[in-house]
Formats: sequence, structure tokens, C-alpha cells
Amino acid sequence: MGGAREASGQGPSSLFLFSKDNFIRRTTRIIIQWPPFEYAVLLTIIANCVVLALEEHLPNHDKTMLAQQLEKTEAYFLGIFCVEASLKILALGFVLHRGSYLRNIWNIMDFFVVLTGFLTMFPQEIVAVDLRTLRAIRVLRPLKLVSGIPSLQVVLKSIIKAMAPLLQIGLLVLFAIVIFAIIGLEFYSGALHRTCYSLHDIDVIVKEGDLAAPCNTDNQSQAELQGSNWCRDGNSVCLERWQGPNNGITSFDNIGFAMLTVFQCITMEGWTSILYWMNDAVGSYFNWMYFVPLIVLGSFFMLNLVLGVLSGEFAKEREKVENRQEFLKLRRAAQLERELNGYVQWICKAEEVILAEERTTEEEKMHIMEARRRAAKKKKLKKMGKSKSTDTEEEEQEEDLGDDGFGRAGYMKTRAQGPGGCATFWRAEKRFRFAIRHAVKTQCFYWSVIVLVFFNTVCVAVEYHGQPEWLTDFLYYAEYAFLGLFMLEMFVKMYALGPRIYFESAFNRFDCVVISGSIFEVIWSEVKGGSFGLSVLRALRLLRIFKVTKYWSSLRNLVISLLNSMRSIISLLFLLFLFILIFALLGMQLFGGQFNFEGGTPPTNFNTFPIALLTVFQILTGEDWNEVMYYGIEALGGHKTGMVYSLYFIILMLFGNYTLLNVFLAIAVDNLANAQELTAAEEEQAEENKEKQALELEKEMEALQMEGNPRLEVTPSSPMRGRKKKDDKPPDEEEIVGPKPMLPYSSMFILSPTNPVRKGAHWVVNLRYFDFFIMIVICLSSIALACENPVEEASWMNKFLNNFDYAFTGVFAIEMFLKIVDLGIILHPGSYLREFWNLMDAVVVICALVSIGYDLTGAEGVNNLSTIKSLRVLRVLRPLKTIKRVPKLKAVFDCLVNSLKNVINILIVYILFQFIFAVIAVQLFNGKFFHCTDASKFTESTCQGQYFVYEEDSDVPRIENREWKLQSFHYDDVAMAMLTLFAVQTGEGWPQVLQNSMAATYEDQGPIQNFRIEMSIFYIVYFVVFPFFFVNIFVALIIITFQEQGEAELQSGEIDKNQKSCIDFTIQARPLERYMPNKRNSFKYKIWRVVVSTPFEYFIMMLIVFNTLLLMMKHDGQTEIYTNTLKYLNWGFTSMFTVECILKILAFGVRNFFKDPWNTFDFITVIGSIVDAMVVEFGENFINVGFLRLFRAARLIKLLRQGYTIRILLWTFVQSFKALPYVCLLIAMLFFIYAIIGMQVFGNIAENPLESINRHNNFRNFIQGLMLLFRCATGESWPSIMLSCIKGQPCDEKSEKDPNSCGSNLAYGYFVSFIFFCSFLMLNLFVAVIMDNFDYLTRDSSILGAHHLDEFVRIWAEYDPNATGKILYQEMYDMLKNMDPPLGFGNKCPNRLAYKKLIRMNMPMDADGKVNFTTTLFALIRENLAIKMRPADEMDQADDELRETIKIIWPLQAKNMVNLLVPATDELNNGKMSVGKIYAGLLILESWRTTRFGQTEAPGGNQGFGNSPSANHAAMELQDVLGSRRPSVDSMGETHLHPAGYPNTVRRSPSIRHCYSPTLQRSPSPRRKAPHHLHHDIGFSDTVSNVVEIVKYEQHKASQKHHRSGRGEFLGSWSASTSPARSPSPTNGGRPSHYGSRLSTLRQTRRGGAYGTTSLCQRSRSPSPTHPVPHQHGPPTIACAVVGLPMHHSAAHLASVQHSHPMLGSRRGQGRRLPPTPCKPSTLQLRPGPINFPKLNASPTHLNTQMQSHSAHATPHSSVNMSRVDQQMQQQPQLQQQQQPPPLRDSLRDMVSTSAPASQRDTGQTPLSFEQAMAIGRGGRVLPSPVPNGYKPKPTRSRHSDSDDDDWC
Repeated sequence: MGGAREASGQGPSSLFLFSKDNFIRRTTRIIIQWPPFEYAVLLTIIANCVVLALEEHLPNHDKTMLAQQLEKTEAYFLGIFCVEASLKILALGFVLHRGSYLRNIWNIMDFFVVLTGFLTMFPQEIVAVDLRTLRAIRVLRPLKLVSGIPSLQVVLKSIIKAMAPLLQIGLLVLFAIVIFAIIGLEFYSGALHRTCYSLHDIDVIVKEGDLAAPCNTDNQSQAELQGSNWCRDGNSVCLERWQGPNNGITSFDNIGFAMLTVFQCITMEGWTSILYWMNDAVGSYFNWMYFVPLIVLGSFFMLNLVLGVLSGEFAKEREKVENRQEFLKLRRAAQLERELNGYVQWICKAEEVILAEERTTEEEKMHIMEARRRAAKKKKLKKMGKSKSTDTEEEEQEEDLGDDGFGRAGYMKTRAQGPGGCATFWRAEKRFRFAIRHAVKTQCFYWSVIVLVFFNTVCVAVEYHGQPEWLTDFLYYAEYAFLGLFMLEMFVKMYALGPRIYFESAFNRFDCVVISGSIFEVIWSEVKGGSFGLSVLRALRLLRIFKVTKYWSSLRNLVISLLNSMRSIISLLFLLFLFILIFALLGMQLFGGQFNFEGGTPPTNFNTFPIALLTVFQILTGEDWNEVMYYGIEALGGHKTGMVYSLYFIILMLFGNYTLLNVFLAIAVDNLANAQELTAAEEEQAEENKEKQALELEKEMEALQMEGNPRLEVTPSSPMRGRKKKDDKPPDEEEIVGPKPMLPYSSMFILSPTNPVRKGAHWVVNLRYFDFFIMIVICLSSIALACENPVEEASWMNKFLNNFDYAFTGVFAIEMFLKIVDLGIILHPGSYLREFWNLMDAVVVICALVSIGYDLTGAEGVNNLSTIKSLRVLRVLRPLKTIKRVPKLKAVFDCLVNSLKNVINILIVYILFQFIFAVIAVQLFNGKFFHCTDASKFTESTCQGQYFVYEEDSDVPRIENREWKLQSFHYDDVAMAMLTLFAVQTGEGWPQVLQNSMAATYEDQGPIQNFRIEMSIFYIVYFVVFPFFFVNIFVALIIITFQEQGEAELQSGEIDKNQKSCIDFTIQARPLERYMPNKRNSFKYKIWRVVVSTPFEYFIMMLIVFNTLLLMMKHDGQTEIYTNTLKYLNWGFTSMFTVECILKILAFGVRNFFKDPWNTFDFITVIGSIVDAMVVEFGENFINVGFLRLFRAARLIKLLRQGYTIRILLWTFVQSFKALPYVCLLIAMLFFIYAIIGMQVFGNIAENPLESINRHNNFRNFIQGLMLLFRCATGESWPSIMLSCIKGQPCDEKSEKDPNSCGSNLAYGYFVSFIFFCSFLMLNLFVAVIMDNFDYLTRDSSILGAHHLDEFVRIWAEYDPNATGKILYQEMYDMLKNMDPPLGFGNKCPNRLAYKKLIRMNMPMDADGKVNFTTTLFALIRENLAIKMRPADEMDQADDELRETIKIIWPLQAKNMVNLLVPATDELNNGKMSVGKIYAGLLILESWRTTRFGQTEAPGGNQGFGNSPSANHAAMELQDVLGSRRPSVDSMGETHLHPAGYPNTVRRSPSIRHCYSPTLQRSPSPRRKAPHHLHHDIGFSDTVSNVVEIVKYEQHKASQKHHRSGRGEFLGSWSASTSPARSPSPTNGGRPSHYGSRLSTLRQTRRGGAYGTTSLCQRSRSPSPTHPVPHQHGPPTIACAVVGLPMHHSAAHLASVQHSHPMLGSRRGQGRRLPPTPCKPSTLQLRPGPINFPKLNASPTHLNTQMQSHSAHATPHSSVNMSRVDQQMQQQPQLQQQQQPPPLRDSLRDMVSTSAPASQRDTGQTPLSFEQAMAIGRGGRVLPSPVPNGYKPKPTRSRHSDSDDDDWC
């Protein structure tokens, strides 16, 4: 089925047969592009889905009649899809050219579906395939719907875009799963196969509760030692012949099972049962060390990363789409505006003409003028009306309404035209109407309506099951009353406002809908009788409470932004629905009719479409997905063959739960951020308005006072004052470093501040160690609390601890007393009870004292036992006292409290919605949740007596009593309904509630399974509104608040979060040591060479991978040979790793080896592995060293240091862990407090294997309590635990209490509050911290972030292996070129640009010319992120500010570091050498060489240094660079010429677009003269003068004196014009070559007058340096920077051939030396010495005389102008020969001339045309070419071109 051959130039042919113009192909093309065709296909797909959904799957592949008929339609569908595919193939071609059929992803899918469809049509005998799986592929068809809906594509795109970072995280998760699976395999392999078998019948398993439990041994004492399980009933024996829990699916028997089990734990479903089984099987002491980290790392960390990535990507994608729409909108608007303006102008012109004409009458002129005036007035009004508030909205709309019969005027007009008599009536009516309208607008009316709504709400809420008759009647009539009142309100409003205005308000429309719904429902229930469930609509009236939100701007904004994102939410819901649909159909194909077990079909199955949808939805919510998976595997072959089906469930979890549902959160985060921006903007607006009003008031007041009313001193505090007041407060707190002064008030009216008692108390309280002592006491008392025994209250331990408790209470009481004496009680500011923490202390202490009092009095306190107990529970709050005393903890706590403040806003809406749903649920399910224990009875009257229960294993049935019970979660009253819904919303146990709801029949009747499946819609809506949405908004709020809190700290310091993390890194970074033996020929060096070589690294890498595979090969029940093979292989690997370790120790030496933490890790691993091997071989019994097996798995972790992205991910991981300790401390405190309360209140409940309080899960001691709470925090069936703790539970025998008096109804509040705090707040703080740290995953990668900086440390180590922290500045240049952007310059960066960056960075150098590690890194970050970069003259100030900022944010580290980070000013001037000066010298030299002055030996013409454009250029460039970093030009003359403005050329991203921002295109402007004093004594200018002098000296020996005399003047006037930011720069050249031979010819040609082109065309054949010249460590001198600079043969410098140094040419053999120093001693000591050449890469020579223009929009005529300039140049040489060189002074004066236009800069020949001048001005580049003869080769671009288009860094 061919492809695309070019058919006679007609475009690609289709299938090699049909050319473009072929009739058949044309027709097919028309058909497939015809819209109805597309719709027909979509309709077919939908029909096919319907057909698939109608199938019902019966056991053993039976079929209903319907299903058989539906199967016949399959052929027709297949036919239609086949026709569609073949038409498309004909029209588009098959695969071989662009745009053909199979090049589109949807078409590939279609084609696949059609092909597989054909396979299923063949009878089974011909094609031996599994029909079911092939059929399953049909379900992919609905996916085609996606391609038809545009808003779906935003969501899909953002999900697809997020796939790349998600894959990295996926790999990390997979890695974690593999490591945990291998550890599990080592420890738990085969552990779950022992259980208790009955001694009576050895094949019968003895169950504990409902399920069999694993056991370890029959020996009770041995089992208790390990904490494992033994056979407790005495009639059973522990044997290893069980297949394991869940029919053997849950186990660690081989790597596959282990990975599945670990994945199941990570999803937090059913992990506790696995933990409990393991406790039973191997002992409970160490298992938590495996499972808890698994949950924390896997669930809380890894899976939350997914969330962070998704939300970032989503926000980016949505922004893109929005920006595009915005742009299109603006473009349309602009187009309209243009057309309109043209039209208006045309009319105005016409008017002008009419006005000017003589025949126009005065009247007409007046008319025109009047119209204009009116228009102007309207415009003005329109401007003013923009800022009207929401309250006046309605009135203004009313007044604007014209004559449409509803507005005031129109209404009057229509009526007043009637007969005269009625006119008075209408007038009266109008007045009446105005009065009513006025009344409707009052606050009074508004609030009375709200109160009515509130009463209505109360009436709705009091309904409950089994209420008395009178209440029912009262509610019935109240309903009518309220309905009447609300209707009245609606009609009154409608009358007063007029229907049109009434319906303009969204709230009114909403009211109207609700009221009409209520009316309909009342009529319905009267006529039909019995509620139809429509009474739900009543509850919606509560939404009127939202009216209050008109004043809650933040809430309103949230609602607005949610409504704005409704499209993305709805499209996401549609995508979710499609996803559920496809998986439900797939599940029906795979598992339909298969779930048939002995106990019947489970309620979650795939037999019919609605049930399959619900099952998939349940798996999506993550609840009990593992149970469904067990059923699926068991149904299709058990754990031997059916394991492959687990993939269905895993994919469903990964894509549905972790990807799609997290997009909801992404949308929520996005919206909240939007809403908060809106709110902030509104608040700012309000503030501004207030300030304006205040200012006006002040002015008026002043005016009044001026009139002579001096008593009026009532000036309101202006905002400035208010701010000052705020600013004054903090210093007071900070100033007190010594002892706090005593409060100047008398304490308790008795003790004055001078009283000795009070002074003593004050002294004690402020002792240095007083707080510390109290902290220790708090810790001890907390430990004592944790040690109590809640079961036996009279045990010796409790008595012992009680005495301690008295002591602790005494200490706290004394502390409180002292503080009260010192501070006073409450009446004055600063007194004891004015602080919240002290109040809490006081309550705790007083309660403790009261309970002690009861204890000591003894007898009469017995009856108040429970009160005492509750008082004692309050001691738990003691740990909270530590919060106040640890500042960082307090910061986290404040952040939590602040986020709570933010959350309250949403919490109210949340509770309201929860309430509405609860009321609806009460209406729907009130009294329908009863059931009889005997499932065959349906009413309470028949549910009497006893019934038989038959069990599988016994022949005799058991007799039980029938009981009529209520389900534990029900909807009989609103409070219980809210609790049930809260449980549903946390996703725990909701499938059971769903089944009960679908089975609910009628009031007071029993359930029938799936009686009303449509009830599930209620839950699905609830899930979408709550868990998917509201909860996500919570999470989002906490995340955003947390981020804001983090940024709030930095606001004072003026640096953002990213900059802070970068500086953090810099402060902590130290250079790495790379050890290298010094003796080259030693044995040690040879080993070292091997060890550090790449092949060796790869070899070790392969070893680790193979070792991992080896560890994965272990399985349970392996043969002896297999076990031995694995053992010997393990020895092999261990020995290889040992050899590696020994080699490394030999190569590095012991000390250096252990410097690297990875090496230490390797060493420990190797030692551990050796010991492990020894133990396995020789001493199995002498010690149980199970933990040694961990060392086998530990090698895996070495894999992590290989991949770059993984390394960054890990680094960030560690960072976020560093941010977590205080969050963790808070969580720990929460757990501690709740665990202690749990122990005190629920500790004595009896254990019952059938209940949730059993031997694994209880509050018996502190550790158990913590585990139970941890389990609740992961959401593992907390509702059932809660129900096991409520009042009336059986008590433990040891507690000596009444049998059923344990437990407490506190349980409801206890668990709900714990779940709320824990899962909503605490765990979300985790998420917040993670998202904060991982935001770089989705950020623009060109922005430098802390994760890039590791590379700097690594690359520095290559240049500074001994970690001295210093390298030569040339090496530093080389290093920065080798680092990729955004950190370094990158190797494509032109030299000139790199020089400029270095000048701005300007690190100081020591005497050896070396730069410091920290200083360089910081300068690099500062330059990159523009941290306080300013123009040169402000840099000193900026440095000081930055110093202060660093001292504030890092008070401890700053003391030693601040001078390294921001070098002091005196290190950079006063004759000190710095990098900036050297590279400035290089830059000047390079620019100077490009001038004509540098190229010819002053042949004449008024062409001195000053006038040459490129000299100006150099100056411009330098000044530019100086714009943002220190070395500035010293001015010796009076005036210092400054550019008009410094374009600050800090660039962040390498994107070329940035380089040409329009601000930089400045034309040469007249330069201002401004007296300017500069701050460097000796600095830059001296350097410059030296450079210039040396080179001048070489070239102009004749005019030496001349120059020297001119020097001062020259420096004084060193000027700079405002230049474009960057100029073309020479790239890397080679070394100076042998120019000597060529010089003579050049001189001859010069004398001869006619220039020969030959010399130009010759390329300088200099050898390019391949190897860098070794550096000598001499003192760096500026001279070496100058002469050592290689000649560049690049575009702009072609003429460098002419200006090469004669000195160098002639002295080649003598080893380069400096030219003799000029007579006048230079300020820099130039010691003669060998020259260090900076390492520079060679660049290909290329001739490019055209100076590229700077701007991205290089003018097209620049090239044209070049030729003109060239022609002028041809005329110049002759002139130049005739003229004498003028004195330098003139040329300098020229250079300074205020504004020399470009034309005069030329030699005075024909001035340039306007366009040329423009081109020069615009580009700052198109200067007259220094190349004579008009020789103009084509501009060639080499890879290192020197144009600015390649400014890569």
C-alpha cells in the first residue's frame, strides 16, 4: 500500500495511483472535508459507545437476547469505520509523505481499531487470538471525540506538556519502588505462608475475626519476644502451607509481587493490613521502620511532586492560550479603532470644509459646534463614570435607561399620554413606586430578607427522622409562609425596579429560578402526593446567604475566577467522563461476568454499564481500589496467571487518580492566585482613594486654619503617618538585648516597680537559663505523660509518675506566680494575661492544681472522677509552650495560623455547601437506612425472633437473634448527615455508603441491592464539588499562603526567593577537592588514572545494574542450585566492589578517600556486604543480622549520582527536607497531643478482632497511639475507628470498670478535628514546601536557579583540584566559557560580550592574579539575576545596600562571608588590580585596533584618535559596560562627559530576542556636559592610558613627545556617547603571526598611493592555538593583557593586517618581551616578564567588512549605504596623503565636540545622506568602512560570527 511518489510534478500521489488532480481523489477530498461527514463519524462513534454500554455480561459467557442482537450491529459499525478510513487513505495518501493518513496520531489509532475489528470478525478457529482483549480495543473509539472539542485541547495539551517532567518524577518513583521492593524481597520473602491450622481437621484454617491471620510460631513466649503472632486458641498449630492473604496476591515472594505490594502501599490503600500481617509473621518491633518511610517518601513526597509539576504546566499552558486570545482581541479592537478613526477624521475634515465655505449659514455653523461640544461632554462623563462602586450600579443603570417603557421617563411618557384625569393617578403611582424603590434599596430591607432566609434555613435543618407530629405540621405551614414571603419580595422588587433591571442582577435571576422551582414542587407534592425528591430545590434557597458575599471582595473574586475557569473545569470534567467511560467499557470487556465467587458477586463489578462506571469512579477516588484488583486477578486465573490484569488497575490509578484529578488542583491553585491578585488590586485601589480623600481633607483643614481658626487641630493621620507608626514598632522589640526593663505599672495594685519582691521576681524570670530550664521541665513532663498506663489506672507506674506530675505542676505554678508578680495580671498593657500563650499556661496550671486538690482530699472527689480526668487531659497542652520559645517554630506556627485566617473565608462557603448537601441528603434518604440482621426481612415488624446462619466449614448452622438496626453512617438528621458526608469526602468507606444509598427503598423499610442506581448521581456530584474541588481549593490556599509567607520575609530585603536560594547556596558552597598524586611516574598515579577514567566509571555502573538485577532474581521457593548460584554471584559482585574500594583507597590515600561522602557510603556498603556474606556462609545462629541485607540494596543508591536530572531532583529533595524540620516538629506536636488525649480517653476499650480497636490498632500505649494516628492521617478507614471509640464500648478486664462504660462521644470531635488538621493543613504544608522547592521543574529553564549552581562547584574543581579556592583570572575566563548558560557564558559567546560581563562582575584579584571561588560565584549570580545592579556611579551605594541585606537575612554567616560576597570598595580601587580593569583594558585595546588610528601610521587627515568612529565606539562600549559595574572613568579635567542615560545591559536569558530590546536603540544624542566627581582615586583611567600609551609608543615613535604632552588632556576628555548596548565583537583569534615579511610591502603600497587589494585579500595565516600556553605565575601586568592579546582576524578587523605590531614581528625569536616603557613612568609598575596569553579558542577567519547593524530590525538600506560609504572611501586616500597630521589637541577637541554628527566624523568629504546618518544612528554600527577600494566581499557568517545576532550569553 505504497506511499508518495512525485507524480509528474503534481504533488505526492496517493497509493502511487491517484495524482492530485485525479477525479476520485478530488471527490474523496471534498467528502472528508465536508463538515456533515465529520459529524456523521462522531455520531457513529457515540452510537457505537451506546451499543457497547447496553451489553450485559453474564457468567460463563452467556448472552441475553438483547446482547445477541446488538452483536450483529458490530459488522455495520466496522463497515462505516472502514469506509471512513479508506476514504481518508484515498484522499491523503497512506504514509510516505507529509500530511498523509498515518502521520496523524488519531488516524493511527483508527487504523489499528479497524484492523483488530476485522480480526474479531473471523471465526475463532482461523485466528487463534483472545477475542476479549481484541474487542477491548474498540473502546478507544470515543477518544476521537477529543479532537473535535477545542477547550479540551488546553487541558490535554497541559497534561501532555507536563509529561516530560512527569517522566523524570515517574522514574524517581519507580526507582523508589524498586529499592523498597528489593528490601522487602530480602526481608519478607515467603513470610506470609504460615497460618494456624485446626488440630481437629488439619486442612481447616482457624480464623481470627473474619480473616485468617499469619503466625510465626506455636511458642507463646518466643512470639511475645519478637512481637509476632502465635496460635492463640490452643486447638491449632502454625504450619507453612497457606497461599497467603488475599489468595496469595499480597506478598513479597518475587520482585513482581513485591513491586505491586509496594505500589499499593504508596497509594495508601490497604497498607495497614499489610503492616499488621507482617507484624504477625515476623515481629512488630522493626516493621514500622520499613513501612512508615515508605509512606512518607512514597506518598507524601513523590506523588505530591506530580501535583507540583502538573499545576505549573497547567498555569503556563493556560497563560499561553489566554495571551493569544487577548492578542487577537486587541488586534481586532485596534483594527476597528483605525477604521473608526479614519471615518471620524473624514467627517471632521468635511465639517471643516463646510465651516470654511462662505455659503454656510450661521445656524448651520452653530449646529456643528453644538454637536462637537456635546460629544466632548459625553467623553468626559464616560471617563468619570469608570470608577463607580457596585452599590450604585443599579441606580445608574436605571437612569441610563431611555424610552423603552421600563425606565422612569419612558414609563411616565407612555402613561401620561392617557386622558387628563388619569394623569394625577399615574403621578401618585410614580411617587409610590419611587418610595418602594427607595425602601427596597435600604440596608434594613436587605437584612430582613437575609434573616428570613436564615429562619427558612433553620426550619429546613430541624427536620429529622421520627419527629413528632406537631413539628411536621408546623414545618408544613412554615414552608407555605416562607414561600409566600419570598414571592412577595420578588414581586415587590420587580414592581419597584421594572422587570428588565430586576433581571439584570444575577442574584435576582437566581432567586427567581429558586422560587419558581419551589412553587412547582409545592404544587407537585399536593397533586401527586409524596415528595419526588424535588424538595431538594428548597435547600438551594440557602444559597441566598451568598448575598452577603457582595461585601466580601475576596470571596467574590474567587467566585469570579472560578466562573472564568468554568470552561477548563467543564472540559476537564468531560475528559474525566471520557476517561471513565473508556475504562468502564474496557473493564466490561475484560472482567464482565467474571466476578463470580462462592460468597456471591461483590457489589463492585463490571457486569453492567452503570455499575462498571461506578466501579471505575470508585477506583478513581482511590478508595479500596486494591480490593477490586484482588477480585479481578482472582476471577481471571488467580495469582499464578491473572497477575497481568493488575496493569489495568495500575494504569487507571496512575492516569486517573494521579494525573487527571491533580489537574483539578492545578486549576484551583491557578484560580486562587488570580483571585488574590484581583483582591490585592481592589485593595490598592481602595487605599489610593482613601489617601486622596485624606489629602483633600487635609487641604480643606489647612484652608480653614489659614482663615484664622487656630483651634482646629483635627488633622486626620495621613497614610504616611500611619505607615510611620507601623515602622516604629519593630525597633522597640529589637533594641532590648540586655535584660527587659520592668513595666512602669504597679503589679496587682500592690507592688510598685521599685518593690524588692517584684525586682527579685523580675530578675529570676529574666535569668539566662530560666526559659531553658522551663523547656527541660516541659520535655520531662511530656515524657512522663507518654509513659502512663491508660488501662490499669492503679498500676505502680502511674503512681510513681503521679508524684513526678505534682513536682512538674509545682514548677509551672511557681513560674506562673513569678511572672504574675513581675508583669501584673491583666489590667495594663504588657501584663501576664494579655498574651495568648500565657493565658494557655494559666489555664493548664490552674486545672492541674484543681485536680491535685481533688486527689489529695480523696473521698468526696470520687463522684467527680470524669471531671478530674478531663481536667488532667489538659496537661497535654504543655508541649505547646515550647512554640513560643523557639522562634523558627513560631514562624511556622504563625504561617499556619495565617493560612487558617485565609481558609476561614472559604471554610464558611465550604460549610454552607456541606450543609446544603446534608439537607438534600436528609430529604432523599431520611429514615431509609434501616436494615434487619436477617437479610430476608424488610420491615421492623417482621424482623423478630431468631434465624439460622450457615457457615462454609461446619455442617451445623448457628442460631442468631434478628435485630432491626440502623447503618452506622446514615442521614436521619442534618448533623449526622454532615458527619456522613465528611467521611465520604475524605474518601474513606464511601463505597459502603454508596451501596446503602442505592439499596435504600422507602422510609422504615429494609434495603434491596441496587434498588435505585440513579442515587449514585448525588455522590458523583458531591465528589466533583467537594473532594475534587473544594478540598483542592483548601490545599491551594495553604500552598499560596505558605509561599506568600516565605516571600513576606524577603520583602524587606528586596531580593526574591530564587535570588535568596542562590545566595544561600553561595554562602554554603565550598570548592571541591580533586585529589591527584604529584609524582607522575609512581604506581599510585597509574592507579589513580585508572580509577578516575570514564571507562572505569561505566564499568562500575554496569556492575551496579547487574547487581540490582541479581537482587531482583530472588524468589520464594527457589531450588538449592538456584540459591547457591545467586550466593556465588553475590560473592563475585561483593569482591568486585571490594576491589574497587581498595583501588580507590590506594589511589587517593585514606584521608582523601573519606573526604567524599559517596566514598564513605561505598566503604560502609562494602564492609556491610562482606560481613553479610560471612554470616550467611558461617554463622547463621550466632547473631541475627538481618539488617545486613540492607547493604545489598544500598548499592542501588549509587545509581542516583549518575543522571543529571535525577541529581537535580535529589538535590531539591534534600533542600525541601531542610525546609521541613519545623513543619515536621509542628506535625509531631499535633500527633503527640492527640496521642496523649487518645490514651487518656480511649485507652481502656477492650480489643475485639471484629472491631477496629484490636490488638494491632489501639491506644494501649503511646507508640500504639502514634501508629493509630499515623494510620488515620493516611486515611486508612478512620471512620470505622471513630465508630469503635464512641460511648458504650466494652471495657478491658484489667481496667476494673463497668462492662460497657468505655469510649466517649468525644470521639466524633476528636477524629474529625484530627483529620481536618492533619490531612487539610499539615500534610498540605508538605505539599506547599515541595511545590515551593520544585517550582524550577516548570519554570523557564533559562532563568538561573540554585539547582544550576552545583555545576559551578564541579567545574571549578577541574581548574583548582586542591580546593585552594583560587584560580588564575585567565583560567576563570576559560572556565566560564566552558560552562553552559544560564550559569556560564557558553562557548558560543563572543569575546567582547564576555569581556563586558566580566567588567560588570569585577572581582578583585590577589598578588598572583587569582580570583576567589566565593566571590566569583556570587558575582556570576549577581550579574545573572541582576541583584542590585545599577549604573556605575550608584554601584558603591548598591554594594552597601546589598551588604546590609545580606547581614539582615543571614546574620550568622554574614560576619565572615560578607567581604567575600561583596568585596569592599577599597579592594577594588587604590591601585588594587581587579578583573574588571584587565578586561576593560582588553576591550579598549580591541576597539582601538579596529579604528583607522590603530591601523595606519597617522597618514594624515584630521583623523586623530578622537574622531575615529570606532574610538568613540570603544568609549561608548566601555561606558556602557560601566553602566552596571564599578570601574568607572576617572576624570582629571574639570568636566566629565556622561551619556544621557545608562542602558542597563544585564541580560538574563540567552534568548536572542532580549538582546534587541528597543530601549537600546538610541541615536547619538548631543552629549551633556555635567560636572561629575568620581570616586576611584587610581583606577581605570590610568589603566586605559597605559594601554593607549604602549601601543602608541610602538606605532608612533616619532610623535612620542607630542602624545605625552597630550596625555592629561586626553584623559580629561575621555568621553562616551550614549551608545547602543553592545557592539559587534571580534571572536576568538589566533596568536600574532609573522607579519614582518608583509609589512614592507604594505609600506610600499602606502607610499605608492594606490592601495592594492591583494594585501587585503590575504588572510593572516597565523597558527591558531590548539593547546593553551601554560601560565607562568608572574604578577599580572596590564601590559601582558595588552600585548598578549591575540590578533583577531574577524569581520570588522580585516585591516588588522595593517596595524600589527612591528615589534612583535621582529622579536619573534627572543621570546615575547614588552616594548620599552615610555619615559614618563606609568602608574602601574610594569615588570618585564614573559606574557601570559589568555586561553582563547580559534575562530575561522572570515572576511566581513559590513558592520552588522545592532538592531534586530537592521535597516535594509544599511547595505546600500555601505557601498556609498565605500565610494567615499575611495576618494579619501589621496586627500589623506596631502593633509598633514594636525596637532593632537585639535583632534581631541573634535572628539569632545558636543554633537558631531556622523557626517562630520568622516574626513570632511561629501556629507552623508539622511538615510545613512539614520542607519548609523540606529545601529550605531554602520560606520564608514575602514577598508579602502570599496572592496566588499559577501558577508559570510561563520559559526563564531562577531555580530550581535550571536550574542548567545
